[in-house]
Amino acid sequence: MKSRLVAFAISAAVAVFLIGGGCSRKLYPPEFLSLPDSVYAGEPALVRVFANGSGYDSVRYVVNWDDGATDTTGPVALGEAATASHVWTAAPDTRYVRAAVFPVQDPKTITWAEQERVLVVAGGSRAPVIDSVRAPSLIMRGVATDFLISAHDPDGDSIRIHIDWGDGRDTTSELLGAPHYDGFYPTHAFAQAETAKVVITAQDRKGAVSLPDTAVVRVDTTGGVLWSYWAPWVSPLVVNDGVEDCIYYFEEDFGEGDFHALTVEGSLKYAPSGSFPSAGVAYCAATQHIVGGGLGLWAMDRQLHVVWSCETPESSGWSDPAVSGDRIYLGNDDTLYCFIDSVDHGVRAAALVAQGVIVGAPVVDAYDAVYFGTDSGFLYKVGPGLDTIWRSRLTSGDEVYSPIISPSGIVYCASSSQRVYAVDAATGATVWTATLVGVPSQLALGQTLLFTGTDKGREYALNPADGAICWEKTLSSGSAASAPIRKAPVVAANGTMYTQNDSDVVFKVNQADGAVIWQCDCPSYLPAYHVDAAGRYRRMAQSQDPPSPTILPNGNIIVAGLALYCVAGDPAGPLDPLAPWPKWQHDLYNTGCVSGGR
Repeated sequence: MKSRLVAFAISAAVAVFLIGGGCSRKLYPPEFLSLPDSVYAGEPALVRVFANGSGYDSVRYVVNWDDGATDTTGPVALGEAATASHVWTAAPDTRYVRAAVFPVQDPKTITWAEQERVLVVAGGSRAPVIDSVRAPSLIMRGVATDFLISAHDPDGDSIRIHIDWGDGRDTTSELLGAPHYDGFYPTHAFAQAETAKVVITAQDRKGAVSLPDTAVVRVDTTGGVLWSYWAPWVSPLVVNDGVEDCIYYFEEDFGEGDFHALTVEGSLKYAPSGSFPSAGVAYCAATQHIVGGGLGLWAMDRQLHVVWSCETPESSGWSDPAVSGDRIYLGNDDTLYCFIDSVDHGVRAAALVAQGVIVGAPVVDAYDAVYFGTDSGFLYKVGPGLDTIWRSRLTSGDEVYSPIISPSGIVYCASSSQRVYAVDAATGATVWTATLVGVPSQLALGQTLLFTGTDKGREYALNPADGAICWEKTLSSGSAASAPIRKAPVVAANGTMYTQNDSDVVFKVNQADGAVIWQCDCPSYLPAYHVDAAGRYRRMAQSQDPPSPTILPNGNIIVAGLALYCVAGDPAGPLDPLAPWPKWQHDLYNTGCVSGGR
């Protein structure tokens, strides 16, 4: 097998740079990462092809098999390899295989490589074949990472897989079943940040050894998944339990669910049994209770012992809460409620029936005024006792959601009408309106810019003063169409921000110009490389927000999607303490209050 060790680290850096929009367009001829010198007639010849370049998001490869047949691969990110296979039936024979690459955006720009010779031979005892090797494109130093190796033996024999990790260590599997084996899942942790060359071979019971296959992987300290846990249902909450920071969240497991707390290293700390909140949760520092709704309203201590629960006739469909002092504000259908969190019980203090279903979580300003949107186009401002101060209709028949509050007395909110609004907090008058391409996600406000993504896969930075678009980026993870962005962005303290699309790809972006610094495809780190392309964004009820990411105090990012992931971030980039509204519901405590949280 002609194995060419291509510098994946360089190509990945080029691909990230081009997404940021800072280079000219180039497309170099493709190379075969693997191509057999010879193949038996009637047996598939498997090839892997790779191309480098700049200025293009995604490409397709064409393989000409020299017998009148060609194959075109599906789209992959520029800098990623693709696989194709073919069967020749005549032997002995000689075929000259060629590969080409073209951008998905411009199929006429096609670049061909030089031809490569393959001998087609007849009969004989045949060696095993390595069909594919899969691993994340970026591996975190010191983190045990799953690989997936598929192989088969043409003669139907059992095989063993041998792996040379390129760092002085190796792994050999037990004897694997015949005639096809589709899943050897070795795990390895690399001790050094480097470009590692992993060589894989297979040997059958007769001693025949396959041609080697080589995977080149980049090992680094940031931009990859450190650990993952089961699927979260709500946005995670970060609270110190008295000993250490913990991540609290409700997880879903095939229709069932449990409330859990994890350490920042990803180990399970609290997993009590019983009924718990299934909607969003917030931390009430005044009482040291974790509060949230679901089939009722719940208050727990930081070790997840239930302090009190409040069963009411309106016991289902609670929204995510906002917390100010000992007051809890949350919606249920068309009604906003205020509860007082006492030491050992909850008291319903007030209720307000709104015009339309309440969408998303309410928020609270420095004067204890509460803001929320409805599905009939209204934005409300009410007092702490839920007396209406003003009600502004921003749009007709569309949802208004994600209000956030700035120090300048402006409330920003999004709408399903593809608009973002700035509203005067004192009067309810509209200050400006910005129209985007797609429905905006939840909002976040940094020190100088207002950020949001859209369901068209675009990220925006707006001028908070007048709504002008400062920059706009289409965030692509290599597929033909950009995945929607429906989660709130997170503003970090080091001039960067993080945003997550519906494919659970996290982008680290420069706040000033939108340049992508790196991207992390979180599902590629999951065991068995399970990717659920559909249904990843689940909105349980009209009044619930999709689960959004957050940043731990150590700079790592907690991502809520197909799983709960911890992505290695920058220690210098925790949540920005100077940003007026840096994440969903303002702070690590998810209070939704300008004076709450940490």
